[in-house]
Amino acid sequence: MRIVGGGLRGRRLASLKGTDLRPTSDRVREAVFNIIEHGPDYPEIPGASVADLFAGTGAYGLEAMSRGAAHATFIDNDMQAVAVIRRNSAHLGLERQTTLLKLDASRL
Repeated sequence: MRIVGGGLRGRRLASLKGTDLRPTSDRVREAVFNIIEHGPDYPEIPGASVADLFAGTGAYGLEAMSRGAAHATFIDNDMQAVAVIRRNSAHLGLERQTTLLKLDASRL
């Protein structure tokens, strides 16, 4: 798994072993961000604050930050996922621009 666009394009992301976590594929993330960036009525990513709920590896939030988002809040209730998000944001040098919450996003 890797960042597919923006300033951090090509940088690899860590993931969890096993089948409990099913990260979104690079191709799907690329398609989602193409829709967001090129849609007629979508918000601008540069400078935005984003929330990555049920974050898993943090791929969506980190992708948004690679494309110019100023801050990302990651929410996941799995301690291993939280550790992977922390590791990925540090690996990309983005830990100061992130908030990481160990919460159940379905109960916000």
